[in-house]
Amino acid sequence: MPYTLTEEQTKQIKERYASVMYAFNELKNIPSNINGFAVLMQPDLLYCVVTSWVIDESRHIDFHNCNELELHKKVSYFMYWFSHLKPIQVLSVANVSDSRVALINEIFALRYAFRMLGIKGSKVVPSKLYMDLVYMLRYRKFTAESIFPMMRLLEMSAKNIGLSSY
Repeated sequence: MPYTLTEEQTKQIKERYASVMYAFNELKNIPSNINGFAVLMQPDLLYCVVTSWVIDESRHIDFHNCNELELHKKVSYFMYWFSHLKPIQVLSVANVSDSRVALINEIFALRYAFRMLGIKGSKVVPSKLYMDLVYMLRYRKFTAESIFPMMRLLEMSAKNIGLSSY
């Protein structure tokens, strides 16, 4: 079904697109993150990610008759679309056995989600949980709605004491 974007949605798409690209370029410039392989963010795929993200949020707001979406729900919609459309493409690889190559989109989606939630990864999220989330994004079927509770838990955890017992 065709969907006509409002001016506000078009503005949100442009802002979010720029924000994701900025975060991606930051990640690329840290040698330890993408050491040994060249990556590219496909602009058309990223546009589809951001547009779908904004439209899903609007539909959610309209359906539930609310004014705004909670942050953990915004994050979940982003993670869903980014993990499904996989806009990061690997151009060349020095070390083919590096698991980050296969998981680059999921790793980025999770890092960006943490950034949106204000989470400093290792201080709040133990490495086992982090890798479980990456694994889920890559290999399990999920919806944005099924991610809501996990992101809410992480959001609450970041504001309190963390998940050190996991």
